[in-house]
Amino acid sequence: MSAHIERVRRAVEFDSPDYIPLDLVDVPYVYNAYGTKDPQTVTVPEGAESFDSAWCTYHWTLENLGKNDLGEPVRKDEWGCRQIIPHDESGAYAVVERPDLDTIEKVKCHPWPDAEMTNGFFESRKRIFARHYPDRFINGFLDPGPFLIAFELLGYDRLLMKLIDDIELVKAILRIIVDYQKALVPKFKEMGAHMITIIDEIAGTAGMMFSPEVFRSHFAFYYEELFSEIHRNNMYTAILLDGNIADILPDLMKMDIDVQLFLQPLSTGIDRIQEVFRNRRAVKMGVDMMETLARGTSEDIYHQVDDFVDKLNTKKGGLLFQALRWFRPEYDPLRVRAQIAAMNVYRQGV
Repeated sequence: MSAHIERVRRAVEFDSPDYIPLDLVDVPYVYNAYGTKDPQTVTVPEGAESFDSAWCTYHWTLENLGKNDLGEPVRKDEWGCRQIIPHDESGAYAVVERPDLDTIEKVKCHPWPDAEMTNGFFESRKRIFARHYPDRFINGFLDPGPFLIAFELLGYDRLLMKLIDDIELVKAILRIIVDYQKALVPKFKEMGAHMITIIDEIAGTAGMMFSPEVFRSHFAFYYEELFSEIHRNNMYTAILLDGNIADILPDLMKMDIDVQLFLQPLSTGIDRIQEVFRNRRAVKMGVDMMETLARGTSEDIYHQVDDFVDKLNTKKGGLLFQALRWFRPEYDPLRVRAQIAAMNVYRQGV
């Protein structure tokens, strides 16, 4: 086992890593920013060359449909949604057309995708990792996760209304999505992944989009199924839920999750994260994408990373760092460098 892989394993398992491992989003030959960037053009952000863990995200299998009247690329994903890549680089994509899934009958009749269509993606990434990153921990990602796909299919307003007047329809759609994503799990394993992280959205910065009790009663078990399948395939489990998820942290603590990832830690609160997870579950922390990394000073960034270490690391580990530059939007290079430099303070010999 390589030093990079062993370091991540030890951090996750509270087995005294030599230093805090670094997970990187912007991995050359792999990162494609929701299909908007050529992975061949990606470079490692300055200072992150010794990253321990590499992101590899499955987004969609896309059909290119040319360009619209504005010259924006148009594409269709396997779920039946038509997307554009807008000229405005503040966002990666926008859904402009959705299938009609307004009734259970329409859900049953919709041409849902077959997971075998993703084989090309996983086979190509397997070759890339064997050639370029045989010594790195491979962190597979499902992004969008179940609710993000459901929001894409129904739209935010309609889905939230359906939770009130037709929750069984939402559950039927989630059932199909989760079964599809469970079928991808062994493909990640064959690709070489050591972990699968689910990225999903059920909260905003002000709190949950719907009642925590609705989550507990109707939807938590979908995630538990995914985690069970990931563990059955001998990989670590992780989840990133955007926004303020303070109300469901105890629920997440009950799930079979190995690593809790936070990229908007200020929304939930670092003290609250410490209260729930320190010494109990490994956490992976990124400088807050919505606040500090977007508009903070270098001093703010260093202070936040110090806060992660003071409040979440232990003598036996339990803390991992998440570094990113991103694309559409791309973060200010000075802040990106400050983020990595602040993390490298706690990475001996880097």
